[in-house]
Amino acid sequence: MTRDPEISPQPALLGFLMAHPQHGYELHQEFSRDLGQVWRVGLSQIYAQLKQMEEGGLVAAQTEPQPNRPARKVYHITPAGREAFLEWVHRPTPNLRNIRLEFLARLYFFRRLDLSGLDQLVAEQQALYSGRIESLASAAAQTDDDFARLVLEFRQGQLKAAIRWLDRCLETS
Repeated sequence: MTRDPEISPQPALLGFLMAHPQHGYELHQEFSRDLGQVWRVGLSQIYAQLKQMEEGGLVAAQTEPQPNRPARKVYHITPAGREAFLEWVHRPTPNLRNIRLEFLARLYFFRRLDLSGLDQLVAEQQALYSGRIESLASAAAQTDDDFARLVLEFRQGQLKAAIRWLDRCLETS
């Protein structure tokens, strides 16, 4: 059994930087406060991600001196980072098990940054899951294995519940 690669918090960090430049500790505080209910990211992970994003040209850092303290790096999103973030935030979450992190983060940033296109994202997400429901229903109809059919029906039920929940996301936005 293969595992999905770990979901990266980089797009979410870029989203926070879309609002305003910040240093690493500020990003950690804001991430924890605003997305902590759905996504836990440690301070060391934030700094590691910022370093990767800086090396990748998604953010740029400016060193600011502080009285009686070491200088700190303040991170700014670059045009490449802005493009990467906007591409990510408008892309559906492929796996249902990742919706609790990725989609909820996308929903948060649509609201926080007052982005347009949430209705389009929800429609694409629902279409993706509807297609999966049809595939699972077809597979369930073709199997003679009662346990396999139950598994396929369970997965269909999860996807149907997600589709209903996505409607709710639009009602409350």
